[in-house]
Amino acid sequence: MSRRLPRRFEELQGLRSRGLIRESTQEQGDRSGPIVQEREERAFAERWGLQEPDRLYADFKSGSDAAKRPAFLEMVRDAKAGLFDVLLVYDTSRLSRNWRQAGFYEGELHKAGVVVAYIYERQLSSGAGQVQVVLNHAMNEDWLDKHREKVAQGYRVHRFERGKYSGRPPLGYVIEYQVAYNPAKRADEPIETGRLMPDDAPQPRIGRGQLYTRADLVRHVGRLYASGRYGTRSLAAHLNREGYRNVAGRLFTGSAIRVVLTNPVYAGWLTWHRKPKERIVRADREVVPGTHEALWSEALWGQIRAVRQRQRTGSPGGRARHAYPFRTLAICDRCGARLYGEPHRGHAYMACPTQRGRHGCEQRAVRSDRLESQVEAWLSTLVVPDDWQADIERMQRALVAPERPRPTVDRAAIAGQLERLRELFVMGDIGREEYVGRKRDLDAALQAGADAPTYSEAILVQAARLLRDLGGLWAKATPEERTEIAQNLFASIRVRGGQIVSAKLAREEYLALVASAEARVWMARPEGFEPPTLWSEATCSGPLSYGRARR
Repeated sequence: MSRRLPRRFEELQGLRSRGLIRESTQEQGDRSGPIVQEREERAFAERWGLQEPDRLYADFKSGSDAAKRPAFLEMVRDAKAGLFDVLLVYDTSRLSRNWRQAGFYEGELHKAGVVVAYIYERQLSSGAGQVQVVLNHAMNEDWLDKHREKVAQGYRVHRFERGKYSGRPPLGYVIEYQVAYNPAKRADEPIETGRLMPDDAPQPRIGRGQLYTRADLVRHVGRLYASGRYGTRSLAAHLNREGYRNVAGRLFTGSAIRVVLTNPVYAGWLTWHRKPKERIVRADREVVPGTHEALWSEALWGQIRAVRQRQRTGSPGGRARHAYPFRTLAICDRCGARLYGEPHRGHAYMACPTQRGRHGCEQRAVRSDRLESQVEAWLSTLVVPDDWQADIERMQRALVAPERPRPTVDRAAIAGQLERLRELFVMGDIGREEYVGRKRDLDAALQAGADAPTYSEAILVQAARLLRDLGGLWAKATPEERTEIAQNLFASIRVRGGQIVSAKLAREEYLALVASAEARVWMARPEGFEPPTLWSEATCSGPLSYGRARR
């Protein structure tokens, strides 16, 4: 049980004390502020009979966030350990400039039996007149907000509108410095000019025995992404395999590549920083021409933006370690985001980007094989009557393909494209899925001049083949073949929790065929598939009927 806290200065006599000192920056800490605070705290302890402070906690950090003040956090731990009774603080702004955190930590100190003495305001955190203490904390935060506005306007007038960069330079750049005389220090010192310079310092490629510069790396990233063969995650994996690293020497991530690709600084522009509490659309950001050398041309910047505009969630290229049958198909039923594939401990998972990026969704990553088992359970119990198959054959024979002129086909050019495609696949620049898809398109182009069934007939033949023995085909298929089946069969699936809750067929023709035969589809109830989910009901309603779920 905590002891009764003092309510007047006279009750502080004989108690153990420690002091807290804070300035916003290291530069301010080198001035007289910390000395003044220490003198006032020691004089207060002597005046009211406290034990002399045996420790001073000093932070040269902003008071807006206590989590960024290591000495402050150490003080809280020592208070909870019972190492002192009174915390001496020069004024309320030295404790915190966030009124919510100030109240929270005052409460934490009170629970530990520690009282805060604000010397300038002549107030105790446990004494009378708490309205004034709370008002002071609120005024401190209000002062900080106004100070930020003034600083921001100053940066805008003196730097942004003059084409000068502010903040940490992005990957591939460094800030230019010039030596100038400082009258206050009576010596020359380097002064930053606000102009970005390409980072041409040589860096080692890990495991390659070669050198590169970060400016060239950014140029390389822009060209690779503009080619359309990579998404952000696959591009990050490619760079990591090639031995490139970020400024901290760590591996690249998809989010880090996304930051690079959306930064107009690389195209020669500067953007005005938005406030943390504001939501501004990127297209509405204010930009001005910079004075620095652009690493990307305007044409390349336009290509990058175009690729990002049409890029769907999921990696379109790179060497795939796992096959994801539901990539580009799976949608989170909670937030509507398209799930993406990611490996973890040797297994393939489908993850929600909203949950991963902002933790704003409750949908956890689900193993892909669990979803595949659901599809297998449904396909293995799909029943198509024989008379329906006969109808398919009669409809197929009734279709007569009209005579069509054969288009002119440059077979030599297509053969050359096939050869280059094989080389890309052998070298590992593209994955198996992309290789198979692009080769199929080229083979179809070669056959473009041959007689082919009509579109409707081709759809019927494909549907009949898939539906006749789709369950067995799925069970025996490789992961890559399952991917092809899923991509042909479904337009989308919706996932909630650890299972598929609804699905939409890839083509309307599929729905018409199934509905016209009044196929009876039973949902099996294997282990892990309870309760039975009629997950085609939303899109296959009408003539399509469902039998009773059976064990």
